[in-house]
Amino acid sequence: MKQGIDLLHARPSKVKNGPCQEVVHLFDPSTLNSQPSTASGLTLSDLPILKCWPKDGGRFVTLPNVHTRDPETGARNVGVYRMQVYDDRTTGMHWQVHKVGARHGKTYYERGEKMPVAVTIGGDPVYTFAATAPLPDGLDEILFAGFLRRKAVEMVRCKTVDLEVPADVDFVLEGFVQPGETRGEGPFGDHTGFYTAVEDYPVFHLTGITHRNDAIYPTTIVGIPPMEE
Repeated sequence: MKQGIDLLHARPSKVKNGPCQEVVHLFDPSTLNSQPSTASGLTLSDLPILKCWPKDGGRFVTLPNVHTRDPETGARNVGVYRMQVYDDRTTGMHWQVHKVGARHGKTYYERGEKMPVAVTIGGDPVYTFAATAPLPDGLDEILFAGFLRRKAVEMVRCKTVDLEVPADVDFVLEGFVQPGETRGEGPFGDHTGFYTAVEDYPVFHLTGITHRNDAIYPTTIVGIPPMEE
């Protein structure tokens, strides 16, 4: 009974604004749902994204929480998929075919629609734990995070895409994946101790970055244990 009560309290709540949008940088005015608070040109090149190993294909965001939504059911998913930075405004999106993010993407592709994606970095560590936990299919990671910390996660709507993210994260990368567009991703020095080969993955296009005034960029260096484990 106590767990049932905790689960009720864990349901995410919506807020109009949050720390993650204290500073706003937007790149596509046609998709705005509110006005930017600043007019600076922050891009992926300005973030301290690491190239971890000498033969890596580039810099990789290694600790992102990738938020997607099923366009038919509205079900949310949060997963951790590495992102190779290609340039100021695009990255790879390393979701393998068996991942829920890829399944959501397939539905968008079949509909011929751009897939909205929001990537959060930082915030309560429980978000990353929930995103990587082997949860039953369909169980909301944000609900699970609220249950674990016994406090509902406050969610704020993104500025350029129709998705909600935790209001207290450090950074939010907003954008979309275009149906049918792929690009070579890798090599990447993986936890096996070997480089994964170059393979084609979807491309993430950045439409905006929001962040806290005092934002901290967390990351992990993947490699032979003991490393991220």
